[in-house]
Amino acid sequence: MTEDEIIHAIRERYPAGERPPTAPPEAVAELEAAVGFPMPPLLKRIYLEVADGGFGRSGEALSLADTQSRYRYSDADLLVAEYRGRRRSTPGYPPSVVPLFPEDFTLAERLQGWLGGEAVFPVAPAAPSYCTED
Repeated sequence: MTEDEIIHAIRERYPAGERPPTAPPEAVAELEAAVGFPMPPLLKRIYLEVADGGFGRSGEALSLADTQSRYRYSDADLLVAEYRGRRRSTPGYPPSVVPLFPEDFTLAERLQGWLGGEAVFPVAPAAPSYCTED
C-alpha cells in the first residue's frame, strides 16, 4: 500500500466523529524537539491529517496532545511523556525511538497488518527492536 492508501484506509476505518481530531502542528514540533529527530513522514501525516492517536489495533497509538477528551484511548501518558519516561528509566534507550508500537515491524507493515485485520502479531524480540520508518 502507498502512504496515501494507508491514510485513506485509516479514515475509512474511523470516519470523522469516530476518531480524535488531528494533532496540532505544535504537538508534532514538541515531539520532534524532544526526540531530536523528525517524525517518520507517514506517521507525521497520520497525526496531522487523520487523528491525534487512537488508531491502530485497539486504538493503541498514543496521543500527542489530547489529554481531556473522550478520545483518550490509553491509560498511558501522552507520547512525549512516554518517550521521556523511557529515556529516563531505561539505560541505553535509543534516543530516536519513540514508543508508538514496540514491535519488530516497519510502521507501514504494522498499519497494513492492522488494516488487513490481522488480530495477532508476533511477540516483539527480547532486545529492543521497534517500528522503523522503512
